[in-house]
Amino acid sequence: MNKFRSRSMKKVLPALLLAFSLLLSAVPFMVNAETASGEAGDGGKYALTDTIQAEVKSILNERTSGGTRLGVVVRLYNESSRIARIPDYELRAGTSGDIVYTLRPSAANAVAIQPQEKVELSYLVELDRSDEFMLTTLSWFDVDEFEYPKKENEVLKIPVDGLEWRGSQTLASSGEHAISWGEPFQLPFLSRSLVFTPVQALQQASSQGPVLLVVLLAENKSEMQEKLPDFRIDGNTEKKTYPGKRADKAPEKLEPGEKVYVTFSIPLENNATKLKSLTLLTPETFVSPAKEVTTYTVGRLNIAIPPEKEAPSIHKLAEYTLSQPIAIDPLFKLTADKVDISMVELHMHSAEGEGYRTAIAKFKLLNRSDKPVFVPGFQAEIVTEGGFSYMGSRQLTAAQTLLPNLGYIISYSFNLPNSESGSKLAINLLDNQIAAPYNLPIASYRTKAQPEAEEGPLYFYPFEVKLNDWYLGYSTLFGSGGLTYTYKLQLNLDIARQDNIVVDENFSKMKIELVNKLGKTIAAQSLPFTGTDRLISGDQVITFSGLKTDSYEFPLSIRFYESIATPFGEAKRLVRTLQQR
Repeated sequence: MNKFRSRSMKKVLPALLLAFSLLLSAVPFMVNAETASGEAGDGGKYALTDTIQAEVKSILNERTSGGTRLGVVVRLYNESSRIARIPDYELRAGTSGDIVYTLRPSAANAVAIQPQEKVELSYLVELDRSDEFMLTTLSWFDVDEFEYPKKENEVLKIPVDGLEWRGSQTLASSGEHAISWGEPFQLPFLSRSLVFTPVQALQQASSQGPVLLVVLLAENKSEMQEKLPDFRIDGNTEKKTYPGKRADKAPEKLEPGEKVYVTFSIPLENNATKLKSLTLLTPETFVSPAKEVTTYTVGRLNIAIPPEKEAPSIHKLAEYTLSQPIAIDPLFKLTADKVDISMVELHMHSAEGEGYRTAIAKFKLLNRSDKPVFVPGFQAEIVTEGGFSYMGSRQLTAAQTLLPNLGYIISYSFNLPNSESGSKLAINLLDNQIAAPYNLPIASYRTKAQPEAEEGPLYFYPFEVKLNDWYLGYSTLFGSGGLTYTYKLQLNLDIARQDNIVVDENFSKMKIELVNKLGKTIAAQSLPFTGTDRLISGDQVITFSGLKTDSYEFPLSIRFYESIATPFGEAKRLVRTLQQR
């Protein structure tokens, strides 16, 4: 026995020296008799030593392909004013069948805690057991391996009934830890200052199929900066779980009183997939002695899916007045403080021979500040009275910044069914950057298409073109290829332009097409409002050559369009039609 003790002391001495270096004045690990029985102190903490409090963060009891995985994460708090060594206790999990399993500590676990700080310790064990069982207790044991027979002392025992996570359907099937849609909640195990509220659930299309976007509003209620915790949201049906992931670019930390939207994307199988609920999960990590890392998630909260809505009623939206600043959700930070977005035009016309109608919406971006700011990137969507949505194509733009006290025009084109009259529409402005490639609504309003005037000036905001007189003539030329025709359109124009509006080479053009009696375009010319060849007031002659006909045709229709270049090609708005007589 003495020889055994001698060998034991040789092994223990280095450990004692290490502990002494961490803790100059070591305090004996004494257990409070009351907390040892499993009574919790404030906030669910239990006294592990005189200076260290223990708290259970998460418990995993999950079936795997090879059996069962048990994972436990605990938090230890050093409530003293000195560094505290973490006692080398065994952590054991007791089951409902009175079986006890010893959990292996992570190789990444800390060995000491700074004063008034906390650490997380991770434990894991893989079991060759496939039947279902539940964990009931967690116990810390002080084990003296160098005594014979081995001595064990139960230091702390905590009841954990109902705390374990048993897989993706645990909360979904039990209904425990559930909240209603729109109900604010906190995650005290991650932050006691952040409040989250489910605000939007949107289904959108992606290249991989339909995706459900879940948007939470996060608010820092404290007077200190708070880190945004790491978690994810999954979608659950009766029999299957669809994993989600973060899809936004929200800041890592929130300032006191700051609010942000946190967005998660959940890929679905098809548009018919009906989710029953959502589960909020947090990640945990375990490192084996061989430095192999195991990651898993633990469910925290079950969130009800918002009730299905009927086709959205545009009548509930506020009616928009042209040229008035649009109220943008400020949490998206789409624009600078003194940048206004307003819609100045919305026109619609039938696309001849195409089987659809084209709508063109123009938005004015006005920089009211004394400094240049970036041109805000956003998307526009039209929603019809029946609830059908049509995404717009944004014009190609050259400007990257808005100059002080000046406006800039951006146009969007929409392809709509021929049956759409345009009398009852809604416009949604969408942020297509914070959760790219997805779109999140930032403003909505009710509006209608403006009728095209049959008489009076032609409007190409910010230009007003008054057509005083016109004449379409032709000339002939006989050459080696035979007789060819050239049409010449003489125009007398007065062009007025609104002040403080900047246009560049990508601004829309006035396009003139000559159309025969069969509705075929035989010639076209695009005339810019900017540059050296721009339209000007006074007399102008426009020549149409290279005709798509080999004979003189009469009478012709002269169609004036507003032509807009988009990433998907040219979009046109019919402004006026003249008939040759």
